[in-house]
Formats: sequence, structure tokens, C-alpha cells
Amino acid sequence: MMSTTGTPEAPRLDDVARWPQWRGAPAQVQRRDLAPGLRLWTRGAFTLRDEGGVGGLGLLITPSTPGCTQRPEEVLAGWVAGRHSGEQALRGRYVFLLWDGPAQRLVTYTDAFRTHPVYHLRVGGTVVIASDLRLALAAGVMEPRVNLSSVYHYLNFSYIPAPHSAIHGVNKLPAGSLLDAGPARESIRRYWDAVYPADNRAAEDDRVNQLHDTIVQTVQRYRPQGGTGAWGTFLSGGTDSSSISGILGRQVAGEKVASYSIGFAEEGYDELGYSQIASRYFGLDPHERRVGEDEAVAAIGELVQAFDEPFGNSSAIPTYYCADLAAADGRGLLVAGDGGDEIYGGNERYLKDRIFEMFHTAPAVVRGLGHGLAGLLKGSDARLANRVKNFVYRGSLPNPDRFYSDDSFASDCYEELLSPDFRQAVGINESLQVQRDIYAQAQADCTIHRLMYLDLKMTIADNDVTKVVRAAKRAGVAPVFPYLDQDLVDFTGHLPGSDKVNGTAKRYLFKKAAVRLLPEEIIKKKKQGFGLPVSVWLRRKGPMHDLVADVLLSDRAAARGYFNREHIQHLWRRHERGAWDHASELYMLLMLELWHRALVD
Repeated sequence: MMSTTGTPEAPRLDDVARWPQWRGAPAQVQRRDLAPGLRLWTRGAFTLRDEGGVGGLGLLITPSTPGCTQRPEEVLAGWVAGRHSGEQALRGRYVFLLWDGPAQRLVTYTDAFRTHPVYHLRVGGTVVIASDLRLALAAGVMEPRVNLSSVYHYLNFSYIPAPHSAIHGVNKLPAGSLLDAGPARESIRRYWDAVYPADNRAAEDDRVNQLHDTIVQTVQRYRPQGGTGAWGTFLSGGTDSSSISGILGRQVAGEKVASYSIGFAEEGYDELGYSQIASRYFGLDPHERRVGEDEAVAAIGELVQAFDEPFGNSSAIPTYYCADLAAADGRGLLVAGDGGDEIYGGNERYLKDRIFEMFHTAPAVVRGLGHGLAGLLKGSDARLANRVKNFVYRGSLPNPDRFYSDDSFASDCYEELLSPDFRQAVGINESLQVQRDIYAQAQADCTIHRLMYLDLKMTIADNDVTKVVRAAKRAGVAPVFPYLDQDLVDFTGHLPGSDKVNGTAKRYLFKKAAVRLLPEEIIKKKKQGFGLPVSVWLRRKGPMHDLVADVLLSDRAAARGYFNREHIQHLWRRHERGAWDHASELYMLLMLELWHRALVD
């Protein structure tokens, strides 16, 4: 914290009980007075250097291969010697805070996908930089007030996208960005971004070989140091986690890599069969657990504490239990497969968008027939009729509006769901504009690359990475992400869009390269990941059904004045009778209310 009005006090930051908790969290907070008006509170392990009020601290988790990234000591030495911030020479997961007390200057940056969050706020001449929203508020320089625009974004995306935060006046530093601040000035610049020149003109067989070799080299660079008793891999049985587990499992002869997998009893949600195929094929040391409905409900309380903002992605539950399983074995690091869909072209939405585009560009007579059919079905609330109407509506939109319509809960029922006071505070297109702005920033040659860019900035940096990092940290585990390596992302940006989605084939080039990496059953399997059967649980009487009903339909929730309770009841009834699957919306609403109770009330 930096202040022009004297050394900031913030006594609440001295109390470790105010700090986020997780398994194995350090029990002490250390306060340092670095220079007049500059005070630092820390907890845990990191690299620190300070010479006469000039210095910094840094944390670098991966990659561990010598020579592929600067060490924190080198970055801090460069800052002390010549005020060089050093962000261009780093790879993997990292965050740095640098200071120049005599110049009243703070510089902070996070990695390419914001795996380490940074919050910042300014009140008068005081600047606060924190690793958690709760710590930013504990500084006590402002009265916290919930940001309704951010709540609206949450209701559309299931998370709050950077730079927005849940509290007015507090911002999140976007991925791959650097903040340079002083008491009277502030600037943010992006130092890395995904680009798509799509200029790799090599023959297809050569591109397949290039991709295969680049994947293997990248994953091997991220092999954690030390023996395999200290780390393992997430293994869902999908192509990404399986390929990473397999590459690491075969990298060092005689060293078995531990894999961790979660399954469910409900049909269609259990992928342990595929994770078992992968573990046998690669000779892994498999660890498995099936999670029941009671355990899923029990995890929700843990996850409310794990996230400092409302977070509505229910796959955080199996992610938490997977990390918990590893922590119980004494493993503190797991290698994750996140990012593969978004750099290789595996997201189901990319193929769906291509189908929507066919309708969007079809002759007028075809589109007219579609709209006519949708009109005839207007009065029906049957599931098939709803799917037809949804297809015609979305197929009539241009991108990115069409892509947004896949994540637009609050926008779709703006009048019905939101109270008049809420609607007065937010415009219906505020969340859509977030995606429009990002889509317009893409340096890309085709639609598929612009959509992949949008997903990297939002689905990955703000959703998937946040989910895995926070859920795993609560269990006492740190994840790493080889498929989000900047050099690998850069390489795939040079591949043409047809290498990602080719006709109806997703991951076109990756699957050709994966023939040498994966068993055929996994290459051909349908993607699922760490999904869970919330939809099933909410249609039957049980602990999840009861929790959601008790919370969402409570007077306490209604008293916030955000929603029309009648519409929430309407969504519930539609879900129960199978007219539409509203499980994700109901879960989002649940986690929003529980966040308020735990961290706001």
C-alpha cells in the first residue's frame, strides 16, 4: 500500500484471520515499512529484495527447466539496478510487485492468463494493490459497495471478467498486463497477447510433426522438479489431460506419475472408464474417487471461501475434490490440461457456431422458413420446440453477438428476472459490449481465431484458470498449465484456422499429431471434462435440491432486491418438468447469494 498522507496503518491486515484460508496456509503475517508512505504485508513463500526503499517481490511456479525463463532473483536485480520490470523474459505462472519508494512508484504485473490475480484501487493519494479482493477491502480505505454491473456480468458469464470486480472502485488487472502507479498517476499496458497471423505454410504432414514436437517439448519443460512423490496430474480422460499425463509419464524411465480423477454414479457423468484407459496405456499411478450428491453439497461451503468473488462454474466441485485427493497423498502440485480446447480448436461451440453461420448466410427463403417454423412454435414450451426457436434466434445473429448468446442468462430474461432498481443500474447490453470489445481487439485472420481469442481472454483467464487455481488452492495444491505456455500459444496462432476446425472436425491438426500420443479410444471420445450432474440432482428431492430451494427462495435472498422471485420459481418449475435445463442458472444464483452471506453481509 502506498499513501501520500503518511505511512498507511490498515491494522486489519495485521490479523491473519482476515486473510484467505486454505489447507496449509501460513499462520503469520509480516508487515514491512519499505519507505515513507509505503508499507507491505505478506504471508507465505516468495522472493523478496529491497535496497533503500527500492525493490520488489516475486513468485514463479513454472516452468522448472533451466534457461526457459528468468528466475525471480534476476528480475528483482534488474529492477533495483535499472528499473527494468522484466516481464518479457518470464514464462509460466508468475506475479511480481516492484517498488521505488523515493519516486513513489509501484509496478505490478501478472502472467499471460492471470493465474495470479492482482486487485488494485485508489482513494485520494492512497494506492492499494492486493492478491485477493478480501485483502484489498481489509485495507480499510473505502466502504465496500457491491457493483451491480459486475453482478450482471456474473449472471451472464458465471464469473466477473477483468478488469471488473464485485466491488465498486476495485479493479482486477487483466491477463498479460502491467500496472504502473503512483499517488497521482496510473497506467495499464498489455505486454503480451495472443495473435493469429496464420502464416505457417508448411505442408500438412510437416505441420503435424511440428505440432507434435512442440507439444511434447512444452509439456516436458513443465515437468515439476523433484521426484514424482511431490506432484501429479489432473486426469479427466479427455485428450488434453491424457496427452499431458502421457508425455510426463513416459518422460523419465522408471518414474511413475500419479494421476487424479473424479467420477460420479450418475449415468453420462462418469468418465473414470476413460481415465483408466489412459492410466493403463501410459503406466500411470492412478488415484480415483467418486463424488456423491452429499459430498458435492458439502464442497459448496469450501468453494464460497475459496473464491473472493461470486463464481458460478459448478465444475469447481470435482476440481476441488481432485486436488483434495492429491493433497491427502502429500502432493502439493498438479499439472492441468486447461487451454487445449482454446488453442487447438476443440470447443464444441466452435462447431456449433459454424452450423449457425450456415443458417445466418443461407438464402432468404431458407431463413424465412426457419423463422416461420419458430413462429408456429411460439406458444409451445416443449423442449424440442424450445431448441428449434433457440437455433433460429441464435442463427440470425452476427458474431460476437451469436457467440455471446450461449452465455446470456440475465440478458435473455432481463425484464423478467431483474428488479426495476437493478435494471435502472445496468443496461441490457453491458455484458454483450464486454465481448464485443474483446472480439474487436483480436489480431486474427478468420472467425474461428477471433472466437478462440475471445475464449482465451474470458473462458480461460477469467473462468477456467480461476476455477482450477482457487479450488485447488483451497485444498492446498498449486496447479500448472503447460498448454497455456506463451510460446505454445504463439505457435498455434501461426497455424491456419482450418487446422483447428476443418469441416465438422474439431482439433483437426491436434488429433493427427495425437495419434503418436494417445490411444484411439481417447482421441475419438466426446469431450466432457470435470462436469457434474447438478441438472439431475435438481430434478429430484435431495440435498442439492433442498439447498438451492432453501437459499434461492428465502426471504433473505429476496430482500436484496435484485430479482423477481416469481421468475426464479418459474425457472425452477421449467427445469423440474424438463422443458429446459436451467441447472447452470440456478447454481449461479445459489453461489451469488452464498457469496453475499459469507463475504458481504
